[in-house]
Amino acid sequence: MADLQGKTAIITGGSKGLGAVLARRFARGGAQVVAAARSTDALEKLAGEFPDHIIPFTCDITRADQVKSLIDSTVNRFGKLDILVNNAGVGRFDRIPELSEEDWDLMMAVNLKGPFLASKFAIPHLIPTKGHIVNVSSVAGTVAFPGGGGYCASKFGLMALSDVLTQELKKHEVKVNTICPGSIQTEFSGNPKSYSLTAEQVTEAIWHMVTAPEGVIYNQVIMRPQVPPQMQK
Repeated sequence: MADLQGKTAIITGGSKGLGAVLARRFARGGAQVVAAARSTDALEKLAGEFPDHIIPFTCDITRADQVKSLIDSTVNRFGKLDILVNNAGVGRFDRIPELSEEDWDLMMAVNLKGPFLASKFAIPHLIPTKGHIVNVSSVAGTVAFPGGGGYCASKFGLMALSDVLTQELKKHEVKVNTICPGSIQTEFSGNPKSYSLTAEQVTEAIWHMVTAPEGVIYNQVIMRPQVPPQMQK
């Protein structure tokens, strides 16, 4: 069923992992999808799977000029913007004394500044369509853990940004959705448990967010895998 027929969506971090699975799902659902990431080759390979529905756009989400170009190019091509998925993310894990300043800055730039920039430039185009912003946060945006200082701080910040966006945009009927998955079986997680969430499972949750009935907002969803009994403490 093409529930997103005629919709235009931007997905950041769209070249691999959750972003690529999400781009495919939106394309199958009838949307015109602009998949943004830094990897041109990976984006073009993905776009080749759905040449009529996925458009690759090379973009560094931490660069304001490139993000503005991403938004402007999308609207110029399709005449509107319905959905922005702030999916791009990066994780560097270490105890605070060992965590490098470079890794801290990288996480803040990709995980927090990127969604800010994309939302900033997208909002004027989402208001006319009463569109969606979907922020991909993490369980680490709700609970902290040792070794996750920088990552948790960036994701807690994204949760706060989502709350502010919700308050600022509700009068315009722009929906703001935040999804907080646990470990996902993608390259990002490194060595995920066998029972970790799949990108397809998280994608379906996001799909339900953006195809929710009129008047319904899935404001915040926390997803965790069901841990097998023998592995529970």
